Amino acid sequence: MLSQQENDTLTQVGPATPMGNLLRRYWHPVAAAAELEERPTRPVRLLGEDLVVFKTGDDSYALIERFCAHRGTDLAHGIVEDAALRCPRHGWLYGETGLCLDMPLEEQMPAEEIRLAAYRAQAKAGMIWAYLGPEPAPLIPDWEPFSRQDGLVQVVLSVLHCNWLQCQENTLDGVDLELFVDAMQRAAENAEPPPLPPLDFAFDEFEHGFVVRPAGAGSPALDSPSPRKPVLSRVEGERGPGGEVAKTSLWPNGLFSGDSRACRFEWRVPIDDETTLNLAWFFDRAAPGSDAASTAAVHYWYAPTREDETGEAIRTHQLNKKFAIWLNQSPIVDRTKEHLSEGDAGVVMLRTKLFSQIGLIQDGGEPKALIYDPAQNQKLRLPETRALFAAPPAGAEIDFPYLAGQPEDAAAAYRKVIESWQNRDAPG
Repeated sequence: MLSQQENDTLTQVGPATPMGNLLRRYWHPVAAAAELEERPTRPVRLLGEDLVVFKTGDDSYALIERFCAHRGTDLAHGIVEDAALRCPRHGWLYGETGLCLDMPLEEQMPAEEIRLAAYRAQAKAGMIWAYLGPEPAPLIPDWEPFSRQDGLVQVVLSVLHCNWLQCQENTLDGVDLELFVDAMQRAAENAEPPPLPPLDFAFDEFEHGFVVRPAGAGSPALDSPSPRKPVLSRVEGERGPGGEVAKTSLWPNGLFSGDSRACRFEWRVPIDDETTLNLAWFFDRAAPGSDAASTAAVHYWYAPTREDETGEAIRTHQLNKKFAIWLNQSPIVDRTKEHLSEGDAGVVMLRTKLFSQIGLIQDGGEPKALIYDPAQNQKLRLPETRALFAAPPAGAEIDFPYLAGQPEDAAAAYRKVIESWQNRDAPG
């Protein structure tokens, strides 16, 4: 268990907080890039700050404080012009550095400079990323799946009314929470004890986070960074039950699972102390030679987390099942009352690392997993995991298993990709 002060340290993310200072050293995905094609401005709340992102060019974006310095008008409704944002109320114009450039109703600009807070924003892999930390800014990691062009990409955003840490701690649980919930539900229906999954897991730290693996699978071997090598590889000849790697916890607030055919990333982006954006990036490769590869356009959508009529947490899909666990906890879990067991070794490892990294930057050091050299940031590979869900057989109904609320255009593209494999594998 933690003390109240320790729990506050890990869960409070606003400006000038220890955890806020650590998380500001990293880029965070905050929106789908296509949203800025439909409307050139979008409000963003990140790490307790209210901001607005707007498009300043073909592939360039700006991120500034959301409310006008004049009388607090919401700049998310502002007008973009010449790579700047004009307030819709009295016309004050702000550049990408936050500097007020024009006050059309004033005879002359004041001698004192007026400036809103401004940060970096950048598009990558169909997402808008934000960086609120000091300069120089690191690079957004160029994960290998981001370069894939032969399948379907979905960017799915879910707003969760809970603290980011109870989401991220789940990445260091050996058992996949959503699968264990399934097993318990089936056992309850059959009035029998749930089957126990393998409970003996090991946790290995590597350059970009932690690997969760079945105990006995052998310790991972770290490779020197290289665009052509995975950042983590297996020791030859050592394979554990259920696959070599269960999942990868990406530092500081992400998750990776999957292989070359299908994979997903999730980032638990702190909106504020009691709200988290779970942004999931899915890739499903089309069968070679099929026309389904033309679905490579990015589909984005917002996934609901609660039933409209009852307000109950949705439990129909795999990620919704673990969302329901987090949403039914307190918005900030009281870790002064918990009783950890041996199976929580990964959670303890994560917390210990967070505390050490907070102390490191307080002493003027640089935290882990930052990349500055473009030569070391090309198609970074992560350890592959076995698929959680097998593709349905030919003729079976094809449903996206992960999140509720998939719109029909994305569902049609998903069906087309899955059917490409069914058609290829069909006999005759």
